[in-house]
Amino acid sequence: MDGACPIPTPEQRKAAEIMSNAQRVMMEKVHAAIADAAAQVRDQVLAAGLELAPAPKEYFDAVVHQRMYLAICGATADTFEGGDAQKAIGLIRNQQQIANHYWGANIAVTPKA
Repeated sequence: MDGACPIPTPEQRKAAEIMSNAQRVMMEKVHAAIADAAAQVRDQVLAAGLELAPAPKEYFDAVVHQRMYLAICGATADTFEGGDAQKAIGLIRNQQQIANHYWGANIAVTPKA
């Protein structure tokens, strides 16, 4: 194998474009939902006269991340039960490799299960 990437066919390029557009629209909706949730909580905390700082946007980012992690692993979001450890390890390894490759984290990658 020479390591060259095959040139996509017009059909493959069109399918990739459709997927890319769908992903972009999906992520715009996710980011908008996160911003809306943070704003809603902030407004309700202020309206209630609470002397607590409302949850920041990053809290909701983390909620989405955790819930998607559980969904991908097949676990129940409320109890964390029923997940697939193999999928969990694969996701963790992927994130570690991204941190190492793109951000110079220089961390040990979890061994394959």
